[in-house]
Amino acid sequence: LKTLEEPPEHAIFVLATTEIHKVPLTVISRCQRFDFRRIPLEQMVDRLKELCRDEGVEVADEALTLISRGSTGSLRDAENLLEQAVVSYGSPITEEQVRDLLELGSDQMALELVGHIVNRSIRDGLEVINQVSGQGHDLRQLQRATVEFLRGLLLVKSGTDASLGYPAETMTLLSSWVESISIERLAHVLKTF
Repeated sequence: LKTLEEPPEHAIFVLATTEIHKVPLTVISRCQRFDFRRIPLEQMVDRLKELCRDEGVEVADEALTLISRGSTGSLRDAENLLEQAVVSYGSPITEEQVRDLLELGSDQMALELVGHIVNRSIRDGLEVINQVSGQGHDLRQLQRATVEFLRGLLLVKSGTDASLGYPAETMTLLSSWVESISIERLAHVLKTF
């Protein structure tokens, strides 16, 4: 604590954590605190569009949305994904190419799985999981996509007016499912996944 209170002239301490609750109050009281938040999807897409315009790269808006959603709020990750897409495919970059790059082939299957969860169709849900596994897709990606769609469904169910960045047909589907599931069950399923 003494070193934090009176550091040497040549030293600056930077403490970084994602678990601030584990840092003792005696340390927190001697530091300046900066909380970083995830960047909203719309702002990330706008920044990527700006980068593409500056670099002369043609990219479909849907592809930028997928990249932004895949980076989960980290602009550095989004820029890296965009760079990978440019290196892998060149310009123009399509939504299908980004889906391939991010291994999002199971996204549609995840949406189908959420439909089976809402309808309480265990057999059909297990068939979807087995089909994804049989096709050699990454089951962790299926799980992440399923959690993302369940989160979207929870936001739609709760009446949140947040932009989720989904296509209109996906939003229509999520909106139609909210009547079939209680918010408590939805929260339980989301927590379980």
